[in-house]
Amino acid sequence: MPRFEEVEVGQRIPPRAQALDQARLIHYAGASGDYNPLHWDAEFAQRISPTKGIIAHGMLNMGILSTTVTDWAGGPENIAHLAVSFRAPCPVGSTVTYGAEVIALDPQHRTATLSIWAELEGGERIIDRRKSRAIVRLA
Repeated sequence: MPRFEEVEVGQRIPPRAQALDQARLIHYAGASGDYNPLHWDAEFAQRISPTKGIIAHGMLNMGILSTTVTDWAGGPENIAHLAVSFRAPCPVGSTVTYGAEVIALDPQHRTATLSIWAELEGGERIIDRRKSRAIVRLA
């Protein structure tokens, strides 16, 4: 867990890249109970999806982003708040990079506010860093 005195505005936490293949989506569907065919049925997704193909669960992306922040913060007990704004769908087979940047520090409460985000290999953001935030308690 980072110490408050060691954290600065503008500091980025280590990013995490994850490949979201079909097997990962199926495992997530089983764990979450979200069996929407948009996440596994290619024919259905071709007709319905904005990408014309299978897309990853938004909450799967939020979960991986949450884990990225939690790992940096030293555990889930140090996350005071986490909220995301989904910006675009994530096609199956994408490699997504998840990250965050410190945008504010509160010395009274010893917290850092992070702008959090996720983006595809080409740079398209699927979680909007302008609207997505985490507040982390620091040692």
